[in-house]
Amino acid sequence: MSTDVETSASAAATGNLPEEARRFFANPYDAYQHLRTKAVIWDADFGFWRITRYEDVDAILRDKRFAKNPPPGVPDLRPIQQVDRFSSGILNLDPPDHTRIRSLMVKAFNAKRMEAMRPVIESLVANIIEAHRADRTMELKGDFAHPIPATIISDMLGIPEDQREHFAQLSQDIIRFGNDLLAADDEAADEAIREFDDFLSALVREKRANPTDDLTSALIEARDDGGALSEKELIHNVRLLFIAGHETTVNLICNAVLALFQNREQLAYLREHPDKMSDAVEEFLRFDSSVQQLPRVAQEDVEMHGETIKAGQMIVLMLGSANHDDRRYEDSEKLNVDRTFHRAKSFGGGAHFCLGAQLARLETEIAVRKLITELPGLCITNMDSLSYPPNPFFRGPEAVQLAWD
Repeated sequence: MSTDVETSASAAATGNLPEEARRFFANPYDAYQHLRTKAVIWDADFGFWRITRYEDVDAILRDKRFAKNPPPGVPDLRPIQQVDRFSSGILNLDPPDHTRIRSLMVKAFNAKRMEAMRPVIESLVANIIEAHRADRTMELKGDFAHPIPATIISDMLGIPEDQREHFAQLSQDIIRFGNDLLAADDEAADEAIREFDDFLSALVREKRANPTDDLTSALIEARDDGGALSEKELIHNVRLLFIAGHETTVNLICNAVLALFQNREQLAYLREHPDKMSDAVEEFLRFDSSVQQLPRVAQEDVEMHGETIKAGQMIVLMLGSANHDDRRYEDSEKLNVDRTFHRAKSFGGGAHFCLGAQLARLETEIAVRKLITELPGLCITNMDSLSYPPNPFFRGPEAVQLAWD
């Protein structure tokens, strides 16, 4: 199947942005509705399968016949190859390495540690708002959403106060040049990651000598029957936690705020019922996911809906489409913050379910609640001129201008 929508999406992903592609990235959900008329679609332009419906996406995320890499002895038929700078990150590993490393990270990234961050996040968000209150304007992404996960991950990793400014600059560089985890190597991304890794290596050496109560020390000390994380595994996975967690949380906050101001009755409801914000975050995740697609590779020939997905071929799970599947969600195109709970696929699923899911939910819950309740007359001044980068994996606006009374 080859449609105008698919062709535009493929062209946009390669950097060629016709007007139709710009419209797709501004709002892909109309296109997804069309694509869901077929459950499994062969994208001849890229050479992979698109999986469009909730039921299939949910099943594949838990299906051991699909993994991150091709099985041994089978030709690698993926059109997009993993780059070495993430080769030891759990996002790109399969068992047994994935199982071993994730088990060690789960011990440090547990729910109790995440919930303990609540008062820290509450204070941070309040301070950001107060710093801008008198200005009566700020840019949502850079001034508000970005500092929240960046500061929290600094606290979690145990970055010393006198190194935070340097870490923040390195963080900006790595997000700018290395946020697409499937991108091809380029000089800017490699340089940003080299400097970031040098910083992390020095931090690890310090934490080995003087461990404290932070995530870096916990990961260094984590053990199981397979041993501790190697130096490379530690650096790759701390970096991965930062990049994946930062990019997705910043966009989740921005997408949530935009969704509310595009659906004023929902905004009014949450202002009257701020205690509902935790449930509303689940709807934000469904309605406009910051992660739109996830890749997998078939480990054997798999028959789906009359099509044969061959071993070694890549499939792309279209999370954004699955989250709008009316077979799963009533009135799926409408934002309903009081919707009956059905967990969206925005954090993936199965063995690769996002480790930082609870932290992202918590940061978004607090950030959006405080923003919409503490700034009278809050409005978005560039709603009619929003732009979105041509990234098929991550979704979020370039900039959102806020103003208030």
